[in-house]
Amino acid sequence: MKASDLFVRCLEAEGVEYIFGIPGEENIDLMDSLSRSSIQFVVTRHEQAAAFMADAYGRITGKPGVCLATLGPGATNLITGVANAHLDRVPLVAITGQAELTRLHKESHQNVDTLQQFEGITKYNRAVMDPTTIPEMVRKAFRLTTEGSPGAVHLQLPEDVAKEQVAALRPLPAAVAATVRPDDRALLEAARLIEEASRPVILAGNGVVRSRAWEALQSFVETSRLPLTNTFMAKGILPFDHPQNLFTVGGTPYAPGLRPLQEADLVIAVGFDLVEYDPANWNDDSTRRVLYLHSIPAETDVHFPVQLELVGDLREMLRMLAGMLQPRTGPSAHADIRSRRLEELRSLPSSEEALPRQIMWHLSERLPRETVVISDVGLHKVWVSRWYQPKLPARTIIYNGLASMGGSLPGAIGAKLAHPTDPVVVVSGDGGFLMNAQELETAHRLGVPFTVVVFNDGQYSLIAKKQRDAGLAVTHISYTNPDFALFAASFGIDHRRVDSIDGFKSALDEAVTSKRLNLLEVVL
Repeated sequence: MKASDLFVRCLEAEGVEYIFGIPGEENIDLMDSLSRSSIQFVVTRHEQAAAFMADAYGRITGKPGVCLATLGPGATNLITGVANAHLDRVPLVAITGQAELTRLHKESHQNVDTLQQFEGITKYNRAVMDPTTIPEMVRKAFRLTTEGSPGAVHLQLPEDVAKEQVAALRPLPAAVAATVRPDDRALLEAARLIEEASRPVILAGNGVVRSRAWEALQSFVETSRLPLTNTFMAKGILPFDHPQNLFTVGGTPYAPGLRPLQEADLVIAVGFDLVEYDPANWNDDSTRRVLYLHSIPAETDVHFPVQLELVGDLREMLRMLAGMLQPRTGPSAHADIRSRRLEELRSLPSSEEALPRQIMWHLSERLPRETVVISDVGLHKVWVSRWYQPKLPARTIIYNGLASMGGSLPGAIGAKLAHPTDPVVVVSGDGGFLMNAQELETAHRLGVPFTVVVFNDGQYSLIAKKQRDAGLAVTHISYTNPDFALFAASFGIDHRRVDSIDGFKSALDEAVTSKRLNLLEVVL
């Protein structure tokens, strides 16, 4: 068989359903092999968007998303989306073509060292030089992308290697991973730290979502009666009306009196990654002790003083630790913070924020509970992070590591292919939307329905806010948008334009129930 046939057979053995990307001359043999496989290749309009689709697919399913590009500019176009997945610890496999081996040593057409370029944003980054190593390399790549701290991996298949004939080798089977748990002494010490703390707070992070441990954590909260706050990437861990829910933290800290972590004497960090919320923002004096529970070892940081580190299966650890604690009685030491934060969440402090807040609350109230909401990056990301309240965990995607603009629209395509029956709503600014708006064609061609909410204010609003907050002149942030009605029509999708909360309510209901691809423009 051809080496490319063996490569695809190994991908099938890993359970790959979709590959997102753009073919090129140097991977036509691989494309030919894919055409005879069970894998659906999704042709995108930009390689960056292909990586974003694979990223969202990986977040939703927990399985590696796969993207593909050719050599040179195709490979470099993947990099932003691959880095976005890697910093958010999403399993992703990037596959690129490459020139034949006989011209890699010299200057030649489209030949750049893509292995070197992928080095800092991947866990595993290798070129296939010998086709007999394909089963080992594919198995290793898929194991490493999900093992420990998930992240991106990159495999390069040069064009001449892909054409080679190779013996009929078999894919390597995946090993069954055993559950890892800390010893009883460590768990007893953790229980002692919690019992002795007067104001403990749970900080739930992205690792809870990756480990699918939200039910175990909710049970732990209800057994212990400890308060919980979550990062942007762990929204929905507790229902909004749960009495122990202290809501979301992250980004710029809230005003004094609304900061649950600063009021704690012990932070129980469950599945928390430092990239989600810099501890210097909530532990600047390093006086708050940290009890760390995660599937991976803790990062070292002077503002993250880990008193005890428990590494293993989160669900098992939470279940065992819950049985060692006495439920807290009486009102929580943080009950007043929950009350003040509820008041702040429901307020309309300025006319500038009124419409965005009202829209976020309407999304919270009206969207079906299974809806996946994907935020792009910009000022609206702050609105989604703070004010949108999902009904379920693992249904809100907020890019918070690399935090690249332009990922939400292609991400919606990956999310819909992962869970076709779940509604998907994108929340984007006009800047991020137009960075990958060409993927509306991809969505229309695939027939995947979702709604894109675009805030149209003709500027990079988050930068404008930062400039104002710093006492600087607001400069170099404005641009001119197209007529979005004509833009939507050119892609064959529905368009609605609103500038009030009443208009938004009726437009959203129409869009979500239409089962069509929709662009909902909100003029600010």
